Amino acid sequence: MTLPTDRLSDVPYTPPDTGGLEQEAPAEPRTIRVRVVETDREVSLPPASELLLGRRDPMRGIFPDLDLTADGGIEKGVSRRHARILQKEGKVFIEDVGSANGTFLNDQRLMPYLPYPLRDGDRVRIGKLELEIHFE
Repeated sequence: MTLPTDRLSDVPYTPPDTGGLEQEAPAEPRTIRVRVVETDREVSLPPASELLLGRRDPMRGIFPDLDLTADGGIEKGVSRRHARILQKEGKVFIEDVGSANGTFLNDQRLMPYLPYPLRDGDRVRIGKLELEIHFE
């Protein structure tokens, strides 16, 4: 059965009322600045929707965006693929990706594979390595 379409052109289109709110374009990812608290090393990570934190392992083809090997990553219990920072619609999140020694946000252990909101100045512990997160 075919429905007649000639009458649809007679119906005026009225856009939905948004209550005066204009839709914003999705925000672009921000630069994330990470400070390793113990060594005071700072790293600026480029804007990206996903950034991997962990330890480099060339034999397995693992090259995290933030390589914590030189910061005592092995001794401090940092996994090769430990956590990731996600950016979506102007918001920043952190997620443990099944690490052996856990990821902590402001001293609260994160459940693996569940994104948690990150705020400027938050403290993140990757294993026993403490990081401070800032947005630029």
